[in-house]
Amino acid sequence: MERKNWKTALRLAAGRHASRRGAFAAGLMALAVAAAVVFNLLAAQLPESWAQWDLTNSGIYDITDTSVEYLAALDQDVEIHILSDQDSVDSRIVRFLDKYAALSDRLSVEYIDPVVYPSVLSTYGVDAGTVVVTCAATGQQESFAIDDIIGYDLMTYYYYGTKSETDFDAEGLLTSAVDAVVSEASRTVYETTGHDETALPLSVTERLDKAHVAVSSVNLLTDGGIPADCDLLLINAPTRDLADDELDMVLEYLSTGGQVVYTMAGQLEDLPNFEAMCAAYGMTVADGLIADAGRYYQNIPYLFFPLVDTSVDAASALTSDSMVLMYNARGVTLTDPERDTITVQSFLTTSENGFAILDADHQTQGTYAVGAVATEEIDDNLFTRLTVFGSASLTDESITSSFTNLDNTDLFVSAVLAGFDDISAISIEPVSLSVPMNTVTTAGIWGLLFILVIPAALLICGFLRWMRRRKL
Repeated sequence: MERKNWKTALRLAAGRHASRRGAFAAGLMALAVAAAVVFNLLAAQLPESWAQWDLTNSGIYDITDTSVEYLAALDQDVEIHILSDQDSVDSRIVRFLDKYAALSDRLSVEYIDPVVYPSVLSTYGVDAGTVVVTCAATGQQESFAIDDIIGYDLMTYYYYGTKSETDFDAEGLLTSAVDAVVSEASRTVYETTGHDETALPLSVTERLDKAHVAVSSVNLLTDGGIPADCDLLLINAPTRDLADDELDMVLEYLSTGGQVVYTMAGQLEDLPNFEAMCAAYGMTVADGLIADAGRYYQNIPYLFFPLVDTSVDAASALTSDSMVLMYNARGVTLTDPERDTITVQSFLTTSENGFAILDADHQTQGTYAVGAVATEEIDDNLFTRLTVFGSASLTDESITSSFTNLDNTDLFVSAVLAGFDDISAISIEPVSLSVPMNTVTTAGIWGLLFILVIPAALLICGFLRWMRRRKL
């Protein structure tokens, strides 16, 4: 009987112990669940930039310091209206907008579905699927299509019917729009026609548009001269000379505080009136194409990296590490200008091993400028600027797309904007969505190493190890 009572007591004790362990485990589980709920509630309150990390190959959510610093100093309330159902907007764009708006207390983002609120389209005067940026303090409005944020390769679509994404431009479009509604400043550039000029590539006009600079065209003879609203006259790679009347127009425009950017064609052309314009402002065009035996690429002296002087305002947006590549350039030497009030500076030059090559028998060694600017003070806060580049290859997309680490476009845009004190130099390039490729630009000894030497060494080592193990 006593033995039976002893066994019963043991069972009761074990049951109480198991019950306590079960209660303890249940308590720990409840505490863990409560902690997880509290943690998630707190994490949901964190800013987007803290709560998520950009793990994409392209880094589309990495906002540049330019935008971060600009938005940190924003002193006006700016509203970003997305005229679309949020669920239909690309999730990458939605996430980027959340991160972007978190950079400033002055920014706000709202999604308005035009299907539910159709009157919003007439309110802003735009179509559905548009991003509208407004500032109540200035009364200004800027807009762009949501579809403009993600670019596509049109050639692939036309030929193969597939959409291949090329770039993501949310930051550039948004920062440009915010700056436009806050600053209210804009400028107009006129490209000349009638001399077989080369039109600016789309990548450059888009960068200028982001800086609120509109690009139009003008024929000086048929359109009655230089328009009154011309803030800068652009003459891009002409292969035919100015007429005498046109030269007089340009010189008169410069003498009254106008700004001209002249890009020389990358070929030997006899253009005496263009040369006279340059000479008047202290730039004598050298005979021949420019080559650099000290800073060339791929054994092509005509394809070279000029030295950049960032102390000159036209190139001040660049750094000492910036790289510029030019091909088939003309060059100038700095001489005495027509008036003592004119100051001329070079900001792109060859090394001392530069050559002006007219033909095999006429090659003149020296240091040549392939980028120079002449300025003259006409009146208080009124300056003439003549900027000359030696070649249109500076903005040639066949070069800038092949060498994505070049600063050619940045330099050109900087030179165009250098004379406008009221224009922001903010112009952010799209983020490339193309698959990065590793390429060896110069084979030579590297090709020999990876194709022959390393494979042969591995085969020999493997053979020796096999022989050694075979003898064991």
